[in-house]
Parts: sequence; C-alpha cells; structure tokens
Amino acid sequence: MKKFNKTTAIVLSVIMSVVLVVGLIFTFIPMNFGTKKWESFSNSISFSSDLTGGLYGEFNIKTENASNKDIVASMEKINDVFEGAGYKNINVYSIGGKKIRVEAGNSKSSRTYAETYNKIASLGAGAFSLRTTYELEETTISVLGKDTVKGVDVYTNNNINYMSIKFNKEGEKQYQELCEKAESDSIYIALGDYAQQISISGVQTYKEFTLSDEDYENLMQLKDNVVLGCMKIELDASSAKIGTMSASLSAGEGSSNIHDASYASSTAFILMMVAILSVVVLIIAYFAARFGLYSVLAVVTMLVNACLFIIGLNLIPSVELGLSSIIAIVVGIAVIYTYVYLYAINVKSEYKAGKSLNASLESAYKKSLPSTIVANVVLFASALVLLAFSFGEIASAAVVLAMFAFLSLFTNLLLVPFLVKICISFGNFGFKLFMLKKRLEFGSSTETDTKEAE
Repeated sequence: MKKFNKTTAIVLSVIMSVVLVVGLIFTFIPMNFGTKKWESFSNSISFSSDLTGGLYGEFNIKTENASNKDIVASMEKINDVFEGAGYKNINVYSIGGKKIRVEAGNSKSSRTYAETYNKIASLGAGAFSLRTTYELEETTISVLGKDTVKGVDVYTNNNINYMSIKFNKEGEKQYQELCEKAESDSIYIALGDYAQQISISGVQTYKEFTLSDEDYENLMQLKDNVVLGCMKIELDASSAKIGTMSASLSAGEGSSNIHDASYASSTAFILMMVAILSVVVLIIAYFAARFGLYSVLAVVTMLVNACLFIIGLNLIPSVELGLSSIIAIVVGIAVIYTYVYLYAINVKSEYKAGKSLNASLESAYKKSLPSTIVANVVLFASALVLLAFSFGEIASAAVVLAMFAFLSLFTNLLLVPFLVKICISFGNFGFKLFMLKKRLEFGSSTETDTKEAE
C-alpha cells in the first residue's frame, strides 16, 4: 500500500478533521443565525407511529367491487392531502380491499392531536360537485363531478388567494356545452358554500375554474375536499372509526385524552438509541483492546457514516424511521464493522506470516475485497426486493438497508484504506495502529520493516 508523504498526510488529516467537525455540527446541533434558525439534519428526521404514537382512522370502502388500482390511487391522494397540509408520519393502508386505514404519528413536526383528529375525520366527508347556475337561487341546471377534474391548486397572486380547478377533456367538453347554453356573458359557479360569477370567455380560454377568497386556510380546506371527492373510491363516513395509538414500549395509555400533552410519551426511541450506543461503545472497546489505535479509525468511520446516513434520510423525506428501520440500522452497522474487523484480522495474520507491513495491508485489502462486494450487492438486492413488495414502515426499512449497502461499500473500499494510508505515513504509527510488534531479527524482511518504520 503506497503511503503519502508526511506533509501530505498532515494536510489531509487537518482537512478530514475540519470536514468531520463541520459535518457533525450541522448534522446534530441546532443553531441560530440572526433571525433564522438551523434545525440540524437530525432534527428533520421523521419517525413512524410505532415509535411516536398518534391517531388512526379506519373507513369502509363504500364503492362496490373497487379495483386494487383505484384503491391504490385513492390512497396516494389521501397521503398527498396530509403531506400537502404539513402533516408528517402518515401511513395509509388498505385492509383486505375493504377498508382504508390512515395512521398519523405524533412528532415534533406534526400538527396537534385535535387538528389531526379533525383532519382524519374529514376524509369521509370529501365530496365534489361543481354546480353551475344562472341565478344562485335557481335550481342547478348542470353538475360537473369528479370525473371531470384534472388537478387542483391553491396559490396567492398580488395578495389575493385563489383556488384553481383544472379540467380534463371531459370537463372541458361539459363546460363548452354550458357556455353554449348560457344566455349572458357570464355564469355563476357554486362549489359547496362558495359561489362566484365568472365570464364564459375566461372559462373557455383557461379551461379551469378559479375561485378567490381572503382566507387561505379556507381555500386549502376546500382544495382538500375537492381532491378527496375526486378519489376513485368513496369512503363511508358513517362507518369511520378514529382512535389513539400508543407507541411501542410507551409510557402512555391507549385511551389517553388526545389533548393531553403527555399522551403516549414514547420511551421506545430512547431505549433504542441507548441500545445502539451501548453496542457501539462495546464495539469500539473491543477494537481498542484487540487492535489498539485502529479503534480510532473505527470511531471516525462511524461518525462519517452517521453524518452521511442522516443527510441521506433528509434527501428521501418519504422515509420514516420505525422499529423495523432501527433493526435495519443495526444490521447495516453490523455489516460495515464486520468487514472493518476482518480487515484488521487479515492484516495481523498476513504480518505474522512474515510479510512486511505494507504487503500485509495490501494483501488484507485484496482478500477482503470480494467478500465485501458480494455481501453488499446481496444486501442491496434484498432491499430492492423488500421495497418492491412492501409499503409503509417496512418499505422505509428496505430503503435504510439499501443506504447501508452503499455506506458499507464506501467505508470498506474507500474510507478505511484512505485513513490507513494516512496513518502509516507517520512512520512507526503504522505498527501501533494494528498493535503489531516490529521484528527484531535480522534478514530481508527485517530490513524492509525497518525502512517502513523509518
């Protein structure tokens, strides 16, 4: 293994230390910058309901013989409605094709329990009919239903709030027929409790219905009702069942009042973190006893992986950590440090066989290379299969496994060899790194090792 010269090794060590410290600060520490606050990457992670507790709602599917495709499409709309309104930790399930279950986990980034309860309750009330009349008091002469809507959007322009309903070809066709029947240049549009007079030319030109209102929240609620009312399936509001969920290992009760701030105060996350940290400490302690300063490299790689993993989670906001994800994290850590351990063992074995330190390092790397590539490719493939046939928290665990497969390859193929090259560039430090004894007997191998030590 080719070394760096000592000056280069010092520069690389300083750069590595600065990057690691900055990365740890921004990953784990919230900071204030004047009027703005940095919440840290770790503070943005979403946790699933099995760690946080929360509320759930179950609705019977009213539509007869609903296809699986329509059910999935409707589930996606429900998820979009919650995420668009700023709710986190949302899981939407189909129960036997007969029910829809919505779980809203409790977390720092979620709304209050009362707001979440009302939001879940509104799912069964989502309905959409666009009534078009010449006079609001007159009988509705035409109804445009859910099969005519292409998309709904709420926006602000010049301090005025608007909701826009865009129509598909069928909607445009029906609108065209209404315009042809109109006896004036404008028609009235009534949507729920809202009514607005619009020009026929405006409808024909933009092929959408735009409603204005001073209250942005009202329009957002109206938008959600339209989106839910345009689902391929209809939910039975009369059969709705809404209840509380306690987190796993929770200190709270399942029947706690939803207004109670201490409801479902989960200890699961704390216990999991304590367990993981305990395992990490034991790993580092073992590395220190068995290999000496090599344990420092294990700590550095662990910190680098922690930063990269948490930043990666922020790039995939759909991932929510639950109990299954914690298990996946433990498996991922085990895969990484099994190789780190095997590499150090192989270095010692090759050195005892009479090879020089450099030759031992190179040989250990080559011996470990096939096993780490095969292991992580298999891990990544398994994660893809799991992701393809799962959803919710299990799908999140699959993504976590895939992330650790990449982290393991990065650590074992690039990071560890890079750190070792820096360390052996400082003379005798290479022997101390793996707790190796310099050979004292004379001979060709001794001369080689002496030169390396110098």
